[in-house]
Amino acid sequence: KRPVESVSWCDAVLFCNKLSENEGLEPCYALPEGLETACKNQSDSAGDSVDALSKEVKWNQNANGYRLPTEAEWEYCARGGEELKYAGSDNIDEVGWYGKNSGSGTHRVGEKKANGYGLYDMSGNVWEWVWDSWKREYESSTTDPVYIDSSSSERVFRGGGWVSNAWRTRVSFRRWNDASSCFSDVGFRILRTIP
Repeated sequence: KRPVESVSWCDAVLFCNKLSENEGLEPCYALPEGLETACKNQSDSAGDSVDALSKEVKWNQNANGYRLPTEAEWEYCARGGEELKYAGSDNIDEVGWYGKNSGSGTHRVGEKKANGYGLYDMSGNVWEWVWDSWKREYESSTTDPVYIDSSSSERVFRGGGWVSNAWRTRVSFRRWNDASSCFSDVGFRILRTIP
């Protein structure tokens, strides 16, 4: 009932493919050989291997399986058709679990107010990995909404987590880390493209 956390970007991509296969859907990600094994051996030395292999993950945009949202999709969904600071309100306490109200942990999904699209916990509770690579200037994404730098293992996560201050839970705030990184306040949200 709580959001998944302490997972890397690579763990999230592997989960999407496995769930797609289990449901008879075409997996969205072409994975390099050895990625799954490297992810299972999450140690400091394996992190470098996972990060190197993460650069080779490819997205088949025609597949009907589960995937991570792009950064632009994530922000569109978090905004919920509204111009608010947080996903569903200008008051973070109405919509999100963060450093001042979380009690130092995650909470059950859906205990706070939903945003305009009926989505819960897009501000606070856990950060959410997205597909895109880190890019400092996000404004150019309005003309090219998917950004992938095949030379970098740096991936974006959005939304803020239970440790974050209110400022970091705004729908416009962005963070990044290596694809192998795991944190107790970082998880993911999945979606499917419906033809």
